[in-house]
Amino acid sequence: MNEYINPTRIVTERNVENSGNILENNTVQAVFNDRNCIKIKSGGYILLDFGIELNGGVVVTIQSVSASDTKLRIVFGESVSEALSDFGKKNSGNNHSVRDMTVDAVFMSTQRFGNTGFRFVKLEAVGGDISVRCVKAEPDIRDIKYLGNFECSDELLNRIWKTGAYTVQLNMHEYLWDGVKRDRLVWIGDMHPETSVIGAVFGDDECIRKSLDLIRDNAAADGGWMNNIPTYTFWWIIIHHDRYMHTNDLEYLKQQRDYMIVLVEKLADIVEKDFEDDRNSDALFVDWSSKNQDGEIEGVKSIACIALKCLKKMLEILGEDEAAKKCGIYHSRLKEEKADDNIEINNRIAALTVLAERNSKKSLDKTLSTTEYEMSCFMGFYILRALSMIGNNEKALELIRRYWGAMLELGATTFWEEFKPDWAENAARIDEKVPEGKDDIHGDFGEHCYERYRLSLCHGWASGPTAFLSENIIGIKILEPGCKKLSICPNLAGLEWVNADFPTPYGIVRIECRCVDGKTKTHITAPDEIEIVT
Repeated sequence: MNEYINPTRIVTERNVENSGNILENNTVQAVFNDRNCIKIKSGGYILLDFGIELNGGVVVTIQSVSASDTKLRIVFGESVSEALSDFGKKNSGNNHSVRDMTVDAVFMSTQRFGNTGFRFVKLEAVGGDISVRCVKAEPDIRDIKYLGNFECSDELLNRIWKTGAYTVQLNMHEYLWDGVKRDRLVWIGDMHPETSVIGAVFGDDECIRKSLDLIRDNAAADGGWMNNIPTYTFWWIIIHHDRYMHTNDLEYLKQQRDYMIVLVEKLADIVEKDFEDDRNSDALFVDWSSKNQDGEIEGVKSIACIALKCLKKMLEILGEDEAAKKCGIYHSRLKEEKADDNIEINNRIAALTVLAERNSKKSLDKTLSTTEYEMSCFMGFYILRALSMIGNNEKALELIRRYWGAMLELGATTFWEEFKPDWAENAARIDEKVPEGKDDIHGDFGEHCYERYRLSLCHGWASGPTAFLSENIIGIKILEPGCKKLSICPNLAGLEWVNADFPTPYGIVRIECRCVDGKTKTHITAPDEIEIVT
């Protein structure tokens, strides 16, 4: 039997009788009378809140209609304002999923409508009255066990960890998507925060492999870069490396051998030419927050540097010594070529130079000076990691609280495609109607490909803090494939205590940390097969 979710409240209504009945746990089965139904009069509507972002649709039981040609308009929204929007206004539309539809209102029927991301649903009667017995959400969410966990003395960080994990879970289907409303696609260059969260929370999942192979096969067929962007191919390499280190899945790694050797030549060629072929094209891309800026080349070089290091290690494991040696040569070239201080870079690009160990003093200082106003939902993950790498977890935690915490304050139950703190200065929450004089955080902002209601409010690339908290605060580093050897060096950054579970192929590693008299006391429980270095 399908699992249904009842609406938690009525946000607003117009010309509806007995509206409170819709919150009762009524059966989805039509019967022979209108008792316990609500009546939506022609031109009226009711807006329901299901309490949390979902992926799926709604099941509507219609008891009766006043005319045979009556229609039911169903509008899904990730925010109240989106669910109340008119098609085409403020960029409201059906992008990658149908979220605004008008269907026949069939008497004594139970039907499922929609396959999208939503929290709010508006039902509107068109051309006649509609008696509705029941409305329930029918979620399509992967039933997967949370193996990893993170709890600490800061309840806000705990909420952020859980929200990031849930955001990724909603995007785990046969393939790993960017978003459940818009961008229900495999964008390999966006996936690394998501795959990092999967490793920390779920251990592994087949949607990663299927997504990696889908993009590889499409790129190999036309001989180009994945998604036609060089850095997306670099991220494909990095994701493969991270997954292999976590799982020790050598058989799967062997399946990548031929294509990885092809990539050695492509990487060598692009580095040899100093990325000149792509400098004036959209292919030279780190992320939207840096697009077409002069310093973007430093970000591209830094991601390439990290990818070459990862590719070298995997090819050594596969016994491809010559190809691995070539990777080493070009990795060293990029690493030794420090960030060019004559090129102005933003904080996000600066963080990438730190992670690639090719930062200058200027890019290091810029990373350290980052505020929440210089974060982005995707690249923020790498700023956090760079800060931790240079020993400043305190700053990283403060950015998490201020940036991702601000989304929760605005009513978020999943993390968004993009957010800027100045959007929130005069904004209403996403779970309320926008009062006069307030900004619509969803419908008034956004940029690039995510303007206004096209903006996704459930985007997997924004989930980075979940992986960061599980790995960097606990200080977990995988030293040997399959987690056979782990380094665990906690840096609680002012937290009083932290308890964490970290999934491995051999079972759960349990870490309990307490700050006592200014020192961190750590107790670790691990499977016998795993060596722990502290």
